Amino acid sequence: MMSSEVDHVNLNKRIEAYYRGERISNAALFLIGGGAITWSFLLFYWRQGHLSSGFFFSALPLGLFFIISGGYRFYRSFKRYGDTVNSITKEGYFENKEVPLLQSRILRFQQKRNVNMGGLIIGFISCIAIIFLKMNHVFLGTSVSITIFSAFLLAFDLFGQFRVEEYLHYLKKTL
Repeated sequence: MMSSEVDHVNLNKRIEAYYRGERISNAALFLIGGGAITWSFLLFYWRQGHLSSGFFFSALPLGLFFIISGGYRFYRSFKRYGDTVNSITKEGYFENKEVPLLQSRILRFQQKRNVNMGGLIIGFISCIAIIFLKMNHVFLGTSVSITIFSAFLLAFDLFGQFRVEEYLHYLKKTL
């Protein structure tokens, strides 16, 4: 139950800061995906070697994933921000909608962290194995791309989880 003593100005600022951080991180994810595709394409176009082929052909789907997920989450955050701000005065909104949403996001961050760590480990071990086994450089470029993209996703998810936990802590403390 929302207390009548809740300072709506501070709550609104906290909501605004949380969703602003979400938009900034998703815009950065979008730009990183586009930049990776552009950089790897230019490298491939300039060098046209096996290593640059591996970079480009693995960066293309991974970069598209960054672009699509970052863009979708960026636009989704505007709707969620609007819904949350418009519901500040509604009885039970935070307890019934916002807090459960944030708690489920924390669980998803933990699951995504396992996937990201798996990609990071597999990519890194693949790089080492490919170098020692003197395999085709296309595979090396692919494993380097997987390692880099997994590292970016891990970093973004860790920062995202921190923001969610901080916002959730504030809501639980305040409400």
